[in-house]
This record gives sequence, C-alpha cells and structure tokens, in this order.
Amino acid sequence: MAGYAKIESCAPTILGVNTAVNFGAGVPGVAGVANDTIITRVVILKNAGPATLTFNSGFQTHAAAQDTTHYVLTGSTTADTIYQLNWRNSAGALQMTASVANMVIVETMAA
Repeated sequence: MAGYAKIESCAPTILGVNTAVNFGAGVPGVAGVANDTIITRVVILKNAGPATLTFNSGFQTHAAAQDTTHYVLTGSTTADTIYQLNWRNSAGALQMTASVANMVIVETMAA
C-alpha cells in the first residue's frame, strides 16, 4: 500500500478460561519476557455480570518497578466494551486473567 512502510497484523485470542494466561511475543500460552508483546485491542463482551480483564504482570508503575497491584479493564452489562490500546509489556512477562471464560478477546502482536 502506497505510503506505508509496513502493515503489522494482530492475532485475536479469545480467553477461553478464567485463569491466568501467559503471552510471549504476542502468542498465548508462551512464557514471555519484557518488551516482547504489544496489546492493540481488548474487547470485553457484554455479560449479565460485567466481565473484567486483569493484567497480572508485565507493566510498570510510575517508579519503573514491576506493578504488583494489577491493571483491570471492565466490561458492561448492556454493550460490548472495546479498548483501543498500544501497550507494550515494559516491565516483565505478560500475564492476564479474564473473570469470565469466552467473554474477553485480546489482540496482540510481537513487539
């Protein structure tokens, strides 16, 4: 495509479990390292009890330390919730947990 040096592709993953999932180089189920995955989009489907996505590890605090309090994205009971992101796991291996299986879609790519 004229004007573009490169078009990256993202891999969507439906988190089919409500337990922790590791991501390495954008691939689910692979142990990763810092700066190997970029999260481009999260879709949390509407659910009777709003589903959430918790980032267990991979991001840093303002003091450049590994975050231990976790980041949480929340869904809705009335509409799908879409988060457009460009987040790189800057502080360590990326791990996330959906509160409800099959209700969270994460798009990732290798950094």
